[in-house]
Amino acid sequence: MTNAVNMSNLLPGFPDPVLGSQNTFRQVLDAMAHPGRVIHLDTGIQSPRPLRGATTAVCLTLLDFETPLWMDLDEKSDVSGWLRFHCGCPLVDSPFDATFALISRGYGVPTLDQFNAGQDEFPEQSATLIIQVSGFTSGSGRRLRGPGIETFERLEVHGLPDNFWMGWHLNQRIYPLGVDVLFTASSTLVALPRTTAVEE
Repeated sequence: MTNAVNMSNLLPGFPDPVLGSQNTFRQVLDAMAHPGRVIHLDTGIQSPRPLRGATTAVCLTLLDFETPLWMDLDEKSDVSGWLRFHCGCPLVDSPFDATFALISRGYGVPTLDQFNAGQDEFPEQSATLIIQVSGFTSGSGRRLRGPGIETFERLEVHGLPDNFWMGWHLNQRIYPLGVDVLFTASSTLVALPRTTAVEE
């Protein structure tokens, strides 16, 4: 796997790295505390294609040299070089070896059982998936229940394969094991922690 980064094409990260990361981290925590709620991010970032603003902000905030990343993009892509330069995260070939996964095309999400769901002694060591989708519609679609949701939330996530939600049911059943998901679309973010049950 090459480590060369083409500096001439490298886009910058946050205009203010410290403030940008802090703000985005608070918004990610807010999303995780309120599953199904659409959170708007003010990123101010130029994103390497095909990533969008919310995706790049989340990557800059959560990824570092201690977080192995699997992604659905070629290792020679501009995204690969951008991630290595700004985040320093090692890229892995197997989804199961990843702490984070970056899926730039929501409709191409691998089955969730390919990712590390944690171990009985260390459920917190499971993978978090950053899945870029085409958009969200609040107030319609599937019904979400669980911690952080007073009664239920309705949310439609656009741009996922039909089998994603079946995989999510299986993922939720193995709690406290299981993966967590951060959906991104344009400048918006929605969290789906493993504690959240999703109904038709």
